Amino acid sequence: MMKRYLKIMIVTFLVLCLYTCMQHRRAQAIAKNNTLVTVEPHSLTATLYYSGIVEPLKTVVVTTPSDGVIADMMFHYGDVVKEGQLLFSITSEKFQTDYKNALMQYIKAKTDFVNSQSQMKESEFLHVNQLISDDDFKAKKTNYYNAQLVMIQARDALSGMLKQLDMRGMNIYELKIEDIDKISKALHAQENMQHLHVIAPTHGVVLLPNKGDGVDGELKKVMQGDQVKQGDVLAVMGEVSGLTIRINVSEFNINQLKVGQKVQVTGAAFPDFILQGNIAALDRQGHPSQGGLPTFPVEVIVPHLSGEEQNAIHMGMSAKVAIETGGVAKMTVPIQAVFQQAGHTYVKVQDKKTGEVRNIAVTTGQTTLDSVVIESHLSAGDILVVPH
Repeated sequence: MMKRYLKIMIVTFLVLCLYTCMQHRRAQAIAKNNTLVTVEPHSLTATLYYSGIVEPLKTVVVTTPSDGVIADMMFHYGDVVKEGQLLFSITSEKFQTDYKNALMQYIKAKTDFVNSQSQMKESEFLHVNQLISDDDFKAKKTNYYNAQLVMIQARDALSGMLKQLDMRGMNIYELKIEDIDKISKALHAQENMQHLHVIAPTHGVVLLPNKGDGVDGELKKVMQGDQVKQGDVLAVMGEVSGLTIRINVSEFNINQLKVGQKVQVTGAAFPDFILQGNIAALDRQGHPSQGGLPTFPVEVIVPHLSGEEQNAIHMGMSAKVAIETGGVAKMTVPIQAVFQQAGHTYVKVQDKKTGEVRNIAVTTGQTTLDSVVIESHLSAGDILVVPH
């Protein structure tokens, strides 16, 4: 009995040794021709590239205050000017007429207000002494406030006109209706100066405005002698302490972008600089493109340029925008780990306990040059057998 038991133990031991030896040889064979890779979640990143044109960080339009003719231009487009610097000189008969009307309206409104103010004081005295009724007093008070509002409105209208004139040495707002000589002088001040002035509303570079006829990207250049109408855009003042680039993103990539996302800006004309910026705005409405697929406008800004960068980079230059995108962490495997068999996609997975290799059917997702996302049937920690 003992001998039989001993034989069974010896046979069992030999079988275990043989199995272990076979497993070891199998593992060596697998390791020789393959690489074992542990499955881990990774976030796939990709870089999107776009082209655009360098534009100012911010812009302020310069408009014509009245109909007229450009008499003189004190700058060249592209010049950097200071706030308050004279840009255009315009001859305008319409402005002369509007100025005279505004001046007379102000003097009349001011006279009516002074009279209403005097009547108001008299009414207060009479009302306190019960010499007029409450209704009469309220009527006088209403007339006073109405006259004050009309005067404020007339003063604002005149103030807009005076910004275009050089009226040094004359305080227009102090004129009274009895100052006939001063009023006459003020009425003819514009005729004597002949030109009204358009000044720079802010510091920046003077740029050509876009045409107002809807032609995308086409610029309008105002020249000396051109006729202009009130409200026409003469120029655009651009802030060049930073820059803006507008790009068009396809419908397949727009959801990978968000406001505040970091970008890099480069350009063939300024190869020594790599500018750091971010996405400032995303348009959520698509626009038709020549290829048929809709695109979405995206605004990219570089908030600050150094002095050296400002000297090298000019408005209107071409630029390249690089945006790195990343997604939610997913199971990714080397692309060579995936193979096709009978119309299905498989990977080889090694059992952690037995070392046995099995083919597991999987569903694949996004693919890059060297990896592929596995959407199902793999878990973190699984061991893949990847051929060399």
